[in-house]
Amino acid sequence: MAVILVHEPNSSHAYVLCCHFQERFETILRILHFSDNNTSNPRGHPAFHRLLKIRPLIDHFNTKFADLYTPAQNICIDESLIHFTRRLGFKQYTPSKRTRNGVKLYKLCERATGYTHKFRVYEGKDLTLEPVGCPDYLGSSGKTVWDLVSPLFSKGYHLYVDNFYTSVPLFRHLFLEQIGCCGPAQPSRRGFPQRLVTTRLARGERAALFNEELLTVKWRDKRDVYMLSSIHADTTVKIDRATSVKPLSVHDYNLLMVGVDFNDQMLAPYLLSRKTRRWYKKVSVYLIQLAMYNSFFLYSKAGRTGSFLKFQEEIIENLLYPGV
Repeated sequence: MAVILVHEPNSSHAYVLCCHFQERFETILRILHFSDNNTSNPRGHPAFHRLLKIRPLIDHFNTKFADLYTPAQNICIDESLIHFTRRLGFKQYTPSKRTRNGVKLYKLCERATGYTHKFRVYEGKDLTLEPVGCPDYLGSSGKTVWDLVSPLFSKGYHLYVDNFYTSVPLFRHLFLEQIGCCGPAQPSRRGFPQRLVTTRLARGERAALFNEELLTVKWRDKRDVYMLSSIHADTTVKIDRATSVKPLSVHDYNLLMVGVDFNDQMLAPYLLSRKTRRWYKKVSVYLIQLAMYNSFFLYSKAGRTGSFLKFQEEIIENLLYPGV
């Protein structure tokens, strides 16, 4: 039995009534479905799709997120993890995340607001991702970035990514599509200038090389830091009131690579995580809450006031008691 609040007309008092809404909720959750199994390919079929059960939801939200809002110039791509511990072929273990096991999402978010413009659910390393116009040799990480950012081609965006995605070939191709990129680099990646890697530096010193549109920087802090950028020049900014400085590319990356983290922080206190054997139910609930935050941002941008919590309460109340 669940306890709900019912508002009597012409009265501000709430009366507590007991009802069977808990049973009704559990029944709905048990039969929750987003696709027709009768029209799908069976498991083992060459055309079987792992995300079939939530594909309509993914496509719908991706379309709506892009249609309803155009992000500002600075955007970033990073990963989020939806906690899930049961057996699943494409479950990921990510030790850097607080939730270490689960279903991984790639998100393209606006830096300033955390608005999710586009997302992709990871389906396993054996999936062949072939975005339109993407060179095959970019690899899976480069193709993921291409797939997420391709709707923004030719619009002059600045994209910030971490070292998992940063590569010379990817940044060159995206620059041709009028997408400037910046991110920390792994010096072992193909195309990274080894002349810069072998340069020895004292703490606080830097070395830089230009190759056409790309800037590569090595900066010695507590350790060697390597940056690759098609946005920045070889300039520096002061770290604090002292005379020490850091490369502008490092400063901007630390400042602007926060959109996905901000999005995760906004969602974290309200995640409706429930134990379930069905992975797609957990993912679907997460995506609905992701849409809820995007809706809250648009609501606030329209000049409305109030917290994210209050916004969610009002949505739930209007769904339960429409017209009251």
